[in-house]
Amino acid sequence: MLRSLFGVIILSCLGGCAKPKELPETIVRASTAGELAAFRAELTAQFAPERLELLDIALKELQLDAMNRNVPTAEAREQDMLNAVNGKTVQEALVRGWQARRHRLLREIAFMSGQVEHNLKLQQQTAAAGTPESVLTHLHNAQDILARLQRDLTASEHHLAEWGSALEPPEPPKG
Repeated sequence: MLRSLFGVIILSCLGGCAKPKELPETIVRASTAGELAAFRAELTAQFAPERLELLDIALKELQLDAMNRNVPTAEAREQDMLNAVNGKTVQEALVRGWQARRHRLLREIAFMSGQVEHNLKLQQQTAAAGTPESVLTHLHNAQDILARLQRDLTASEHHLAEWGSALEPPEPPKG
């Protein structure tokens, strides 16, 4: 009896000493959507939701990246994302996803900058006769969106730098 109790105590101590893997070191299991869902559920049991938020964003950004690369269907985009993260560490998945986010934001900033420039030209052309309210509204909205995109880009670059990722140059425009 005493021997059994001693054995249980030793096993408990050893089990308690085993350090669980930290989130960034955890290997992503995502060969299928179901496996990713089960993996994500396991993470939810181990880590606070706010610790997983950046991973969720990364996975969504990888699907958006697939859309940008003209991957045709939602299922194919999901499989593309699964292929990109399966067997990688959470850290690697984060970096890939947030690099994709950075590239998307750079594309959107370029587009919105063009919209602001266009609306500024319209404002200048109509200034003498009184700029229509619709032009001013479009200009204001485009400037607001551009400011938000810039904030999101700064935050994305901050995360990537925090994770030790070099910023990749933007993708060349598709022609």
